[in-house]
Amino acid sequence: MAEAEVVVSARPARVVSARVLAILGVAAVVAAAVSYWAIVLRGWEHTDDAFVEGHLVFLSPRVSGQVSEVLVDENRRVRAGDLLVRLDAADFDARVAGAQADLDAARNRMAQAEAAADGAAAQVIAARVKLRHAEQEVDRIRKLFANRVASQNEVDDTTALAEEVAADLHAAEERERAERAMVGNAAPVRQAEAALRQAEIALDHTRVTAPFDGIIGRRSVELGANVAPGQPLLALAESGGSWVTANFKETQIERMDPGDPAEVRVDAYPGLVFRGRVESIAPATGARYALLPPDNATGNFTKVVQRVPVRIALEPIDAVPEGLERTADGRPWLPVGLSVDIRVRVD
Repeated sequence: MAEAEVVVSARPARVVSARVLAILGVAAVVAAAVSYWAIVLRGWEHTDDAFVEGHLVFLSPRVSGQVSEVLVDENRRVRAGDLLVRLDAADFDARVAGAQADLDAARNRMAQAEAAADGAAAQVIAARVKLRHAEQEVDRIRKLFANRVASQNEVDDTTALAEEVAADLHAAEERERAERAMVGNAAPVRQAEAALRQAEIALDHTRVTAPFDGIIGRRSVELGANVAPGQPLLALAESGGSWVTANFKETQIERMDPGDPAEVRVDAYPGLVFRGRVESIAPATGARYALLPPDNATGNFTKVVQRVPVRIALEPIDAVPEGLERTADGRPWLPVGLSVDIRVRVD
């Protein structure tokens, strides 16, 4: 009986011991989780709703025409000013030639007006000389008439001649004034110059060039195609600095400020951690930038946590991993649109 009593008393002891160990284990896990949160996670805001951004433009012609030459392929590097696409310029060359001819004609008309003005001025001078002579003749005849040497008819004829010469002088002065006005009005020449400039600009627009250094993306233009103004031909991504747009929940930006450090992990480069800083916080949620922003005043309302775009500037890197490039100031250059995991250190 004694041995049986010993066995019965030992079983509860083992049960109690197992419970204690389980409680201690749970306590240890909780303590580890709390410590990890306090040391590692506390003070950080995280999101994986983030993407690499950069300057990306779709190049298009500013005039219509037929593509005569395509000089680039997709994924090719180009420099600012490089010729990418050329349109047939025959029609535009003819317009330039016609505009140049119109300008030459306008300048010739202006030269003729100047010559006519000079001729009218010479006629004015001659008319003034004739008028002085006629006035002198009138004075002479009147003196002779006073001495009863000349007749009244001679006085009348001389006076009428002087008045006729005075009228001729007035007409010559008006002609000179009109010709000088034509010379002073250079509007026809300026109009012809503007037309020529427009024709030259249109001719220059038959050449689609790169606005900045970059890499050609999607190419949707082919040789011989007829294109219209504004039609996308090529996509060009600038090979400059990249940045990240991280869409944080509205509940995460309370303590976030420009200048806060950030850790950037790009899915395309696993194992690499890029450093960055908060550059700016958008003044509106991403939904407000949508083509059709939601209107919560209509229909039933369901509260949805909004996302606020935060721009993260990447900092320069010392070493360049294989397959990665740097800009002139040492910042990493990443393809636009890559998925990113962001952690921002907040106070």
